[in-house]
Amino acid sequence: MPEANAQPLLQGTGLHRTYRLPRRGPFEPGPVRTAVDGVDLTVAAGARLGIVGESGSGKSTLVRLLAGLEAPSAGTVTASGRRVVAAGTATGSAAAMRWFRRETGVVFQDPYASLDPRMRVGAIVAEPLRALRIPGSHESLVADVLARVDLPPDAVDRYPHEFSGGQRQRIAIARAVVHSPRILFGDEPMSALDVVVRARVIELFRTLADDLGLTLVLVSHDIGVVQRLCDTVAVMSAGRIVEHGPVSLLDAPTHPVTRALVEAAPTLP
Repeated sequence: MPEANAQPLLQGTGLHRTYRLPRRGPFEPGPVRTAVDGVDLTVAAGARLGIVGESGSGKSTLVRLLAGLEAPSAGTVTASGRRVVAAGTATGSAAAMRWFRRETGVVFQDPYASLDPRMRVGAIVAEPLRALRIPGSHESLVADVLARVDLPPDAVDRYPHEFSGGQRQRIAIARAVVHSPRILFGDEPMSALDVVVRARVIELFRTLADDLGLTLVLVSHDIGVVQRLCDTVAVMSAGRIVEHGPVSLLDAPTHPVTRALVEAAPTLP
């Protein structure tokens, strides 16, 4: 759990993200779409934040800004008081971002799309170790993390297509935590999985967060996933956070958007 009055581990201030859409005619500029519209958000060390909202609310864009995968059109992201400047921008580079990549791991929605089908699992999981120049035996670190996510030792010599969808997501999780990051981002990491596998992956996230002391920032359209994994929740609509607080607010939401999300969640008698 986060410590009271501690400096935020991760902070977004005044975040905006706009996109220029294709032109509708030859003599007029393309319209501008606002995906994130003036978001302020702080995440304390040890927190487990869930970001929810309807499709198109800006939640995935927000997590990409916080993870340094995209640069904001305006506003800043800081980690432990240090500014995050996304690589590929005028002032950012891959080398300048290495410190932040060392602090973070990311798990995406589609495990197969995020894994190179031409690489063996051992090489895939070891990628962050090589890129971030982590010292020590990479083979040992890969073997340890594969065991932690309940994959067999011979997985290192196999290819992603030889595994089920749930196992591929475990490979993606192993790659995200092999370098011992402080923050783990998840962009809909359970939505491509069936119900039984999803429950196992949720439990794996919980175990890893507990054992490794991870701070979680999780985007999900599934209210149940957020209630099971997170201690705080931010509800987004039209690019803004409309409700933010302990996850218990989902039991008695006050904002109409949150109420609509909770009422739309499927339940069993």
